[in-house]
Amino acid sequence: MERFLERSGYAEDRILQFFARLIGDQFFVQKKDILVHDEDLGYRSPLITALIESYIEDSKTSATSKISGSEEETREKQARIRALVLTEHEEVLIDLQKLFAIASFDSLVISSDTALKEANMPLSERTVVAMPTSLFLAATQVPEFKAREFGLVVLEGADLFGDTPGEVQRRIWGYLLPPWQRRAAIFAKHIGIRTRNTALDFANDPKTIVLKKAQASLSQISTYMYRLSSQHKFRVLLAMIQENFQEDRRAIIVFCNLRQTSMELEFRLKLNNIKAKQVSISAPKAERKELLLEFAEIEKMAEGGQFVLVVSNDNLSVLPSELANLAIHYDIPLDPDIYLERVRIMRPSSSTIIGLVCERYEVGLSAINSKFGMQFELREPSYDMLEYRDESEGVPLRIEYERRSSEYKPRRRIEQSKDKTEDAKRIKKTQHRELKENFHQGQKAQHDRKNSSPKKSPGVDQNSELYSMSTDERLAYFRQKYRGILNSPIEPKPHPKKGEKTISRSASEPLSFENTIPTKNADGERSISAADSIEVRKGDKKQASGMESDNPSIVKRFIEKLFPGTNEGTDEGIKE
Repeated sequence: MERFLERSGYAEDRILQFFARLIGDQFFVQKKDILVHDEDLGYRSPLITALIESYIEDSKTSATSKISGSEEETREKQARIRALVLTEHEEVLIDLQKLFAIASFDSLVISSDTALKEANMPLSERTVVAMPTSLFLAATQVPEFKAREFGLVVLEGADLFGDTPGEVQRRIWGYLLPPWQRRAAIFAKHIGIRTRNTALDFANDPKTIVLKKAQASLSQISTYMYRLSSQHKFRVLLAMIQENFQEDRRAIIVFCNLRQTSMELEFRLKLNNIKAKQVSISAPKAERKELLLEFAEIEKMAEGGQFVLVVSNDNLSVLPSELANLAIHYDIPLDPDIYLERVRIMRPSSSTIIGLVCERYEVGLSAINSKFGMQFELREPSYDMLEYRDESEGVPLRIEYERRSSEYKPRRRIEQSKDKTEDAKRIKKTQHRELKENFHQGQKAQHDRKNSSPKKSPGVDQNSELYSMSTDERLAYFRQKYRGILNSPIEPKPHPKKGEKTISRSASEPLSFENTIPTKNADGERSISAADSIEVRKGDKKQASGMESDNPSIVKRFIEKLFPGTNEGTDEGIKE
C-alpha cells in the first residue's frame, strides 16, 4: 500500500502513510476483514486504491504459486482477483476514477445509467468494477454480469448503506464469492448499530480500525513528563508557565480531567497575576469564538501579553484542531482516547506537550503506553520548581460554578425547598381542619338522628317496628337475623329424666322462629310455643292445610298441652 502512495504523489503525507500501515497490518498481515472508522473523507480514495492494488498483487502471487490441474479451481482463483467497489459519495467515485488510471490496473467506473449501457461486455471482463450502490440493480440486468464473480468487496459509506433496500443487499451477496472465500473492507464515518450490522452482513468478524490524524501526530510531537506528588503540581505548573513566557511562548493550553479542577486552576492562576480563562461548552458561541481569536492573536505575538487556556475533558470538543504549539497535562487522562483528543488540538510539526504525573493519575500513563506503544521521557522536577512561590496558597477558593447557566440555581433550590415546606405545612393544617369539621358534623348528625327518632314507651315491645314492615321485609329480616342458626346442624337434646315429658319433632320438619305465644296450663307450667312446632311457609297454603294429616302426632301433643283434660286416644274429641 505504501508503494502505491509513493507513486501517486502521497509520499510526503505522513498521516496517510500512517493510515496505510494500520490497514495493511490488519488486512494483509493479520488476514482480517476490516471496518474502517475514519474522520476525513479525503483519505478514502487513496486508501481504497492502495488496498485494491495490494490485494490483486497478493492474489496473483498466491494463484501462480499453487499448481492445480482443475479448470474449475483456476476460474475460482481468477474470480478471487476481481474486486467490487460500491460507494455512496459521488466525490469519492470521481477520485477513484483518477487513481485507478494511475494504478494502471484493468478497471471500470460506472457513474451513471448512460455509462452502464455503454459498458455491456467490458463489465464482465474488468478486474475492478466501481459504481454507486443505487446502480447495482440495473447492473445486474446485464447478461454478462455473472454471479459469484468477485472475491473482494469494498463498501464506501457503510453508515449510509443501511438505507439501501434489502433486495439490493441480497443481490449483492449473490455476485460475491461465499463468505469463507471472499475478503471485505468497509469504510464509515459514523459507526452505529446499523453500520455494524452491515459490516457483519458482508465481512467475516471484521476488525475495527480507527483512523485519526492525532494518531499520526503522536510520534511528531515532542512529549516529556514530570513525575511528582499531587501537592507540588500547582507550583511546578507555575514554574513551567513562567519559564515558557520567558521563551516567548505566551499562549499555553492546560488540560484537566475534571471541570471543577479547571475552575480552581483559573481562580488560582489569576491570584498569581496570570491571565487565565477556562473554556466551557455552556458558554455562548460568540463568546467562545472571541476567546479563541484572542488566544490565536497572543500566540502570534513575540512579546506583549500572555494567555493560559484551561480546558477539562468534557469541553475538548469546543477547541478546533491544530490550535496550539504548547500544552501542559495538569492531569493525565485515564482514557487513551481522551489523550488522543488532546493531541488533536496540537500542531503536529512544532508542538510540545508536557505532562505532570502524580500518584492519582499515574495509571493513565500505563494505559496510553499500552494502546499506542509509546514510551515517554520521565523527568524529575528541580528544587526551584518545587519551591516556586504560589500567591494563592492558603487563600480560600471563591468559585462561581457555572456562572452563566446556573448562577441562580442554588437560590432557586432554597426557595423551592422553602416553598415546599410551607406548602406541606399548609396542606397539613387544611387536612387537620377538614378532619375536625367532618368529625363534628358526624357527631351533630348522629345527635340529630337520635332526637328526631320517635321515643318508645316503656310498655311497648322493642320489636313493635316489625309491624310496620311488609311480609317480604319481615321474612328477609328474620332470615338475616337467624342465618347462622338455620345453617348450623341441630344438636341432639340430652336424654330426658324419668317421669319427664318430651316433645318429639320430625327430622324433616322445618323450624319456625316467628313470635312466640307463651301460655300456661292449669298447673302453672309454661307451655311450648306454636312457633317451635309449626312453620307456615309464605305462599304454600296447601302444605299448611295438610299439616295435620301429614303430622298427626304433633297436632295431638299440641292439643293435649293446650287442653290437659282431653282423652288422648279419641280422635273425635280433637275434631270437635
